[in-house]
Amino acid sequence: MSKITYISIPASPELVEQLPSEASARMQVLELGLRYWRVHEALEAYRQGQGSLAYAAEQAGVSIREIVPLAYASGLVPKVDEDWLTGPLTLERAGEL
Repeated sequence: MSKITYISIPASPELVEQLPSEASARMQVLELGLRYWRVHEALEAYRQGQGSLAYAAEQAGVSIREIVPLAYASGLVPKVDEDWLTGPLTLERAGEL
């Protein structure tokens, strides 16, 4: 069984009122928020040219299939080399993806 650690975070009364009353539901809110934040940060880094979309997915802890639609939803158009679409997929080329 994993150890439980309690944290204290300052929040506005309005935000506190929106939180669920059950501890398990609050934990789910935190987990979902952290996932969203990791994706957001990874996509911002990608937007600034820091690595590939596959690297952003790795940093966010999601699959490339998950991050592609999230990138589009964030107004990003993933960079695609036209040769990747027309040429044969080699092991070297797959490593570049």
